[in-house]
Amino acid sequence: MANYLVTGSAGFIGSKVTELLVAGGHTVTGVDNLNDAYDVRLKRWRLGRLENASSYTFKEIDICDTDKMRKLFTAGYDAVVNLAARAGGRQSVENPWVYYRTNMDGTLNLLELCREFGVGKFVLSSTSSAYGDTSKQPFNEDDRTDRPLSPYAASKKGAEALCYTYHFLHGIDVTVFRYFTVYGPAGRPDMSIFRFVRWITEGEPVVIYGDGSDSRDYTYVDDIARGTVAGLKPVGYEIVNLGSNSP
Repeated sequence: MANYLVTGSAGFIGSKVTELLVAGGHTVTGVDNLNDAYDVRLKRWRLGRLENASSYTFKEIDICDTDKMRKLFTAGYDAVVNLAARAGGRQSVENPWVYYRTNMDGTLNLLELCREFGVGKFVLSSTSSAYGDTSKQPFNEDDRTDRPLSPYAASKKGAEALCYTYHFLHGIDVTVFRYFTVYGPAGRPDMSIFRFVRWITEGEPVVIYGDGSDSRDYTYVDDIARGTVAGLKPVGYEIVNLGSNSP
């Protein structure tokens, strides 16, 4: 059995990945700064589902805090699964700085600590938003990603580039997952599918951006979690679109 560090462990995807790893008999240290990007009570509810697992330890730490993270790395990890992120394109336009700090500075901090402590495997959560504005379907991992349309997408593309650099320079084995819109129980309340449900339930008008003709893939959170855990195997450096291709 392995010893893993999962960042964003109180998050929507992070908590599911943690559950799978713990259920698989692994030891997991979960890290999350429990920020108020959305209701913290939801994050604490997710953590509550793990509180009785003896192989799980939770630390309330920001991944950008080098000193506190360095102390954690002395435990010796077989892999780091970096699911800590600021997500959401529209919000990133309003406050790009916090997205850059978490998604790029945080990823750089973790990669440096992996290099320093000899952690040989790194998994990064990225986004299909990296593909920008394109009518080409389905997306291919080799498609152009140098024209992101939001600070969020740009910060994730930057994190991907950092991962490749550390793979090239230091031999860290990296799996990058570009997630497509994820849904499921205890999901982020700021996502459209939950806003639609609330508006309809409460009899309010449903607000849709654009002309209403847009479509996208939705991927169930358990499928995303299983795919993420599968990415812990050695791949060298690989980017994987994780979605259903069923808009």
